[in-house]
Amino acid sequence: MKFMLHHLTGSLRGQTQYFDADSLRFGTGSDCDVRFDATGDRQVALSHAELALHDHSPILRDLTGQHALFINNRQTGQAALHDGDLIQLGDHGPLLRFRVLPDQSDGRKPWRYIVEDSQDIVVRTPHRAYTSLFYLGRHVISDIARYGSPTAKMVAVLLGLLPILLIGILSVSVYYEYQAAEVARQKVAELVSQVETGRLSQDELESRVALEREVRIKLQQEQEELKANLKAAFENRQALRQSQEELREIQKQLNELESEQRFAEEVIQRFQGGVGFLQGGYGIVEKGTGRPLRYQEYSQERGPLLDENGVPLLTLEGSTPVVIIFFSGTGLLIDQKGTVLTNRHLVRMWEAYEPVKAILEKGFEASVEFLRIFFPGSKEFYELKEVLISQDNDFAILRTTRPPKGHPPLPLASADHPIRVGEPVIIMSYPGTLDSILSRLSRTVGEQIVSQVGGDPVALPERLATEGLIRPLATHGHVSDVSKDVVTFEARSSQGSSGGAVLNREGLVIAVNHSGLRGMGGINLGVPIRVIREQLKRLGLTPSGKL
Repeated sequence: MKFMLHHLTGSLRGQTQYFDADSLRFGTGSDCDVRFDATGDRQVALSHAELALHDHSPILRDLTGQHALFINNRQTGQAALHDGDLIQLGDHGPLLRFRVLPDQSDGRKPWRYIVEDSQDIVVRTPHRAYTSLFYLGRHVISDIARYGSPTAKMVAVLLGLLPILLIGILSVSVYYEYQAAEVARQKVAELVSQVETGRLSQDELESRVALEREVRIKLQQEQEELKANLKAAFENRQALRQSQEELREIQKQLNELESEQRFAEEVIQRFQGGVGFLQGGYGIVEKGTGRPLRYQEYSQERGPLLDENGVPLLTLEGSTPVVIIFFSGTGLLIDQKGTVLTNRHLVRMWEAYEPVKAILEKGFEASVEFLRIFFPGSKEFYELKEVLISQDNDFAILRTTRPPKGHPPLPLASADHPIRVGEPVIIMSYPGTLDSILSRLSRTVGEQIVSQVGGDPVALPERLATEGLIRPLATHGHVSDVSKDVVTFEARSSQGSSGGAVLNREGLVIAVNHSGLRGMGGINLGVPIRVIREQLKRLGLTPSGKL
């Protein structure tokens, strides 16, 4: 196989190496085919990586055992190489561009590669802006002299004789490219600043938790006031010896309120083990190259580095933190194998989130970084993979990478189970944000956890799981309408997130919550279990949850 490696950074910067071989080794050792200077490239190991053909495809494998290998800025232990891939040996180590050559290649470097590689080197070389043309011209001429064809060398001579023309052409080209790139960068950065990524500084998180706690306390007070008013009214009617009809009505309201509370407690006790906190994150990568969008600089205390207009400074280069948009919701375990139900819009959030949709239209695409679920009582999380994403309804079927142990699956209503308007229901779910979960802890416990992990959206749920604080919320309500594809229910003060279980008094899941009507105060919509069971049957999946 014929290929070449162009060194963009490191001790071999600017060099291009040609190979006609089925394998070669990278490192600082004397037996390496691509040998780096041990003093200048300290990130490179003695025997760092090996390239070999497998089924006619080049495979690059890390030999350090530490995943000290990056392909297109993604850390890996082994990966297939494609034409144009960017290889980095070690964190902040030397960068190389891999290029596949045709079998009839004569070992000369094509003009297009000379220009592209020279631009890559200039971008990665610290210099003042007004010297860019000088560096670019120098690298182009140097590459032509060393690796160009006779025709290309003739062009280099002409370029040497016509430096003014060269500088003029390149100046105009670079200027317009810079202007276009700057406009695009500014637009993308402005869009990113509109995205709620889920990354918060410790101060921001503490402020949000305090606000959520105030809202929760207010709702609790309103409920207690309602109960106290009913009791007072009952006592007053007794004192005034009002009609038995009025007394019975007040007593009925009190009994219903207390019955709803007992019902909610019983359902949580019996079924909360199968209601998991689902969390994921996705990045934004450049189409074609797979390079992720990164912050130029990011600190947990101050957040991203901003420009003079308050817009985050972004880049596609380097190894700074990647822009990741975190999301969370609820997942329902329905069998012992680890099958989980949730909403489509959770695992495909970028399809409906307008700021991200606008970014994707600028030549980017979404890339799922992780998807996992935490179950109550478990100190570890389970990674998830997709089984089916519904194209017609707002639900998705996922599967844990290993069977969850000790978590009872939720029992699903049968396909022909009647759903009656007016019947009471319980919605078990998790709030859509971590600050909502923290606000339900005692102030001391919440402050202790935040002080330990700050606003890190990855570490926070892991710490909550370690402390045994992952558990769903339950709100009670009643079914208000039923149609073919939607169950509408009212849940007083419902703040559950997407993917929540809607259970009837029998303890059967009759729907999966997927949205609430804005401005309608507790009106929620769910996907009927009948619709989901049809897809489960097509996949050969049988829910195993029992009452």
